[in-house]
Amino acid sequence: MTSLASIPALHTLTPTALEKLAGRTRTAHFAAGAVLRPAGEAPSSVMFLMSGTVVATHSRPAGVEVWPEQWTGPVIVDKAAALGGHPPATGLMALTNIFVRLLPPAAFLDLLEEERSVRKHVLAQLARDAMAARRRLAQFATLPAVAQIAGWLSEQNRDQPVAWRGSQEQLARVLGLSRVTVNRALARLTHAGAVKQATHGIIIVDRARLDTFVEN
Repeated sequence: MTSLASIPALHTLTPTALEKLAGRTRTAHFAAGAVLRPAGEAPSSVMFLMSGTVVATHSRPAGVEVWPEQWTGPVIVDKAAALGGHPPATGLMALTNIFVRLLPPAAFLDLLEEERSVRKHVLAQLARDAMAARRRLAQFATLPAVAQIAGWLSEQNRDQPVAWRGSQEQLARVLGLSRVTVNRALARLTHAGAVKQATHGIIIVDRARLDTFVEN
């Protein structure tokens, strides 16, 4: 199975430190669709996601669920909730089958205190997440839907052509848009030769052309 060393924040830990950390975790598997933490509930553990994808969930007053954030392992899930000190308004759900290591919150704080490299990485990632959230908010307020979708797709998995693995309905929840809106925007991007819609996701065919939808 994937080791803790595969998580970017833990890359620089020594074998001894990794072994110590592993000893403080417990492992678990969850099936796709499993609720990992209900909205409004304080985290009972910090989740080291070894494989699979987890999404943050939020239900609108009308009952429509959106997924404002997602994580694909190996990665530490929802660090902000673990450090925030208050029950988060969002919940967590397994989008796919996942394998995790769970660490008590107090032990995670000890890790940040003891390991400067981990603390530095976590703080830098939190800053990047905050800037990305600010950028998404600005795009939502100022850009048409096709530009929002093009920009989001362009930012995903920049080292590989597959930008999204999942259905249009799931993508609509991630972006906070209706499925019809996403469908129409993807049709336009596909017609322009920027993306290709595959059976289980969206593939970027021409990233430069995709970016023109954001720039115009």
